[in-house]
Amino acid sequence: MVVFFSFLFHIYQPPVQIAPVVKQIVNESYRPIVEALKSHPEAKITLNINGTLTEQLHDFGYDDLIEGITTLASRGQIEFTSSAKFHPLLPLIPEPEIRRQIKLNNETNRKFFGDLYKPRGFFPPEMAVNEEVISSVKKEGFEWMIMSGIANILPEFPTNSISHHPNKLKLVFRDDYISIDCAFDKINNVDAFISRLYYRHTSEDYYVILAMDGETFGHHVKHAIDNFLIPLFEALPHRGDVIMCTVSDIIDRFPLGEKQSTRPSSWSTMPYDIAHDVPFPLWFDPNNEIHIEQHKFFMYALTLIHLSSKYYESMDEERKGIFNNARNLLDRGIHSCSQWWASKRPWYSPDMILRGLNEVLMASVNAKRSVPDNAPDIKDAFELIMEDMLKAQNKIILSL
Repeated sequence: MVVFFSFLFHIYQPPVQIAPVVKQIVNESYRPIVEALKSHPEAKITLNINGTLTEQLHDFGYDDLIEGITTLASRGQIEFTSSAKFHPLLPLIPEPEIRRQIKLNNETNRKFFGDLYKPRGFFPPEMAVNEEVISSVKKEGFEWMIMSGIANILPEFPTNSISHHPNKLKLVFRDDYISIDCAFDKINNVDAFISRLYYRHTSEDYYVILAMDGETFGHHVKHAIDNFLIPLFEALPHRGDVIMCTVSDIIDRFPLGEKQSTRPSSWSTMPYDIAHDVPFPLWFDPNNEIHIEQHKFFMYALTLIHLSSKYYESMDEERKGIFNNARNLLDRGIHSCSQWWASKRPWYSPDMILRGLNEVLMASVNAKRSVPDNAPDIKDAFELIMEDMLKAQNKIILSL
């Protein structure tokens, strides 16, 4: 019996992140992980790096890190997944925006990683999924998608076959229990880790997929690279009973199993959230007034962008530039962090809430400015929508 396991590391920083924080995380986490992989050529991971972080690494002068990731991908030690560039919570935005974010992510990462960036699988931000997300991912041509274990609705948790959606997208699920224990430093040495992998008493081969923020290693848990990750990389080549592989290796090794339509959820969704029909509690809790007003604010801005886009061909070059700026600001502004920091579960940061709102507000103002003067009716509609936007913004600010 062999346990095949995969680490999926998700690395991301919000587009409004400040340079000193990126520098700290690069030095504590990203660079040491890359160096640990380089010095252990038999180790391999599946990596999700959102395009906005790739751009930040370049803009802040960390091209050596991009080169290191590229080298590891060329060696087969890193398998890329795709995602949504600016890390929006995909179930909360319309399908055209979901697919736009996926396309932007692929364009950005191909620019920096070249032909090595050819992901077979998809990582939805925060592992937040619903039927519309699954449909969009399938339409974008991906073979598989990962989600939280809580999304699985089969009686048996898939560990020796690969379930699939009726649309034929292959579905894999992280082991929530082991992943969370690793992320919160409850498993912090090789023996404890191997023991947890052996939770099934069977003679058959099976797989375990562990997915967590890459920043867990070295940034959130300071000793996790030196005391756990490197010793694990050193120990595994000498064992035949536990094999480290990529998620796609697991897809290729295990047979196709049962069909299922998954449960709307995220990797932060708890059973009591499902019981109360709150699948995305850290980003859209109907009992959280800030979440409600944030969602209104974002939807108003999306409406303004789509209204102004109808006039794009009649815009002069200056107005087209203004519209393109508005579109980019909205892409950035709908990142999930501003909602996460409003969740109060337990995270709360007025600064991060306001940074997200500011990007969306600037997008809306520029969308209004881009509309040609010979369209007075649409300008009147813009003003009405923006009045409601400002009411939502006012409620958010007064509640902080």
